Amino acid sequence: MKTWLTVAEGAEYAGVSRDTIYTACERGELSHARIGGRRSIRLKPEWIDAWLDRHTRSAQGRRPAEQSSMHGGVS
Repeated sequence: MKTWLTVAEGAEYAGVSRDTIYTACERGELSHARIGGRRSIRLKPEWIDAWLDRHTRSAQGRRPAEQSSMHGGVS
């Protein structure tokens, strides 16, 4: 695997859209590096893995009522 991924490659690796990657970078949720000033973003697979782990844990840590309300269910 490559050491550095583009946003498109990172999105494919994570199974999300490029917009999701850009948003996570803008919010400071996903570690990234800017190449050439602010023009290009590069990501490391381990940074994406850590970001996905944090989001997976937060979803698993919710109570059932919180999860069902997120999906429009009745609690």
